Amino acid sequence: MARLHSYFLEFHKAIKLDDLDENALLRAKRDTLIQNLKDYLPDDAPVILRTFNQGSYAMGTGTLPLDGDYDIDVGVVFDSTPEKEVPVGLKKTVKFALAHPGRTVNIRRSCVTVSYRKGEDIQYHVDMAIYVTGSDGKLRLAKGKENSAAEHCFWETSDPQGLCEAIVNRHKGEDRAQFRRVIRFLKRWRDHKFNHDGLFSIALTAAAYHWFSPYKALFTEEYDDLEALLLLLNTVNNQWQGCIYEGELVARLRVALPVAPYGDLLEKMTQKQMDDFRTKLIELRDALNEVKAEPEAEVACKTLVRFFGKDFPIPAEKEARAAKVQASVVGTGSSA
Repeated sequence: MARLHSYFLEFHKAIKLDDLDENALLRAKRDTLIQNLKDYLPDDAPVILRTFNQGSYAMGTGTLPLDGDYDIDVGVVFDSTPEKEVPVGLKKTVKFALAHPGRTVNIRRSCVTVSYRKGEDIQYHVDMAIYVTGSDGKLRLAKGKENSAAEHCFWETSDPQGLCEAIVNRHKGEDRAQFRRVIRFLKRWRDHKFNHDGLFSIALTAAAYHWFSPYKALFTEEYDDLEALLLLLNTVNNQWQGCIYEGELVARLRVALPVAPYGDLLEKMTQKQMDDFRTKLIELRDALNEVKAEPEAEVACKTLVRFFGKDFPIPAEKEARAAKVQASVVGTGSSA
């Protein structure tokens, strides 16, 4: 059996998104937008109490986007209550305050999205989640699209910072590091293998929150990411349950948000998408079992490329690149 942990570590390094504090450009765009919002809110709008990072940056689980579209999630808490504000109305106020020739601003169901383009391509975008505070002191998230019917516009109890704390503190030390790596592996697998957007990153993160267990070799106590990922997949594949969906008995997976409102993060997936998700999970599990038994690292890594994409390293190619660099250095030195 080939030892593959070092290749998983190399893969993780290739796909890991730096902390927001290390990404000066994205940090600057976030800060500019927040300041613009404060500067251009109309006089009759509620003032901003505070802002905070949320999403994968705050949780430390971000991956480099395959399409080059970097995203930042920002929470904006206004000094108001659900009784005083219409959720989509407040989102429209935010949209108009952020309007600018160099940006595209759209109201989505759970946020206001500000996109920056270079030509026809989106380079990065900022998702602003809009909150007010309920009488119980808990945040309420503005839900609803710009032209949604009234019944689809509402304030939903939300705890974004509690969610980040739950994910960050689920494991400690090197267990936490492996936890984050496995989440990133699943996200890149999703990006590489799925052609629909029904499988949200937070659903994969929450699945790991519920069912991930760190894995270390029994005698050496060395971490093994292949075994950890395989253990998680086996556990997830045992969670599917029969239920009635649109009048039919089907198998579905429920992944609960770890904090309020504790909803099912997969509830909006169609049954076709759900079946596809299950099939691909089983295919990934079977492939990991296959590479686990494969004695040649090169063969194993080529199999993993099919599931994780070209960023997963292949030993022969890595050695070939190293030899080419070495030959170049020797040639330069001998001619000097």
